[in-house]
Amino acid sequence: MSDLSREDFIELGVSTPTPSLVEWATGQILATKGHESRLEGRGVNAATLSGIRDLTARVGERQRELGESQALPPKQAAAAERIRAEAVGYWRQAKRFAGAAFSTQPDVLAKFRTGARTGLLMTNLVKELESMIPLMREHSARFAPLGAGEDFVTRGELLVARLKEAKSRLDAACKELPPTAAQLCHDKGLLYDLTRHLVRVGRVEFMLEPEQASRFNFKQVRRDQGFPAGPRLKKTTAESR
Repeated sequence: MSDLSREDFIELGVSTPTPSLVEWATGQILATKGHESRLEGRGVNAATLSGIRDLTARVGERQRELGESQALPPKQAAAAERIRAEAVGYWRQAKRFAGAAFSTQPDVLAKFRTGARTGLLMTNLVKELESMIPLMREHSARFAPLGAGEDFVTRGELLVARLKEAKSRLDAACKELPPTAAQLCHDKGLLYDLTRHLVRVGRVEFMLEPEQASRFNFKQVRRDQGFPAGPRLKKTTAESR
């Protein structure tokens, strides 16, 4: 069972356009065809797959009932996604710096949680950045020669502040949603979470079968968020990916 709250589900739902979500969930269910018994051995049984199918249909039906006016994320979600995308780019860059600085010191490198993932929830990203930034400052002598000096660290702190502000505005917008729209967003978030779990299980089960494993993916929901993801970090010599 997911440990996400109702508010978390609504945030996931309001930030994910319905058409791409429904297309993605449908495609992931199709990827299981003929492999149900293998997935059941990983905990994804017939009831799980049926639940995803039913929820996909319900989300599509409720979206049609609400109409096209509710098809796109509100402006607060679009703004939050632009900031989140910029912060994710920064975080990934910082993790690469950490990997370069402490490649021969796994005990130190582990503190930077370079293998962590945050998903789409902004709170998780804030926690990771708030954990990493003090470490970068603590080990500034290692980071500065890589091009991650005080300016880079300060930039991270500013991004955290912007993320928190965007999260606050998004939360306020979600609380103002009409009950029917809020329920739709909740169901969308739940569908996203269930399908995300299916993708992860599929990748584990078929890790030795690349072609089949590739059918379990996040292409529709990660590539098409329904609004611009904001500026990407430029590939410079000091801060290149």
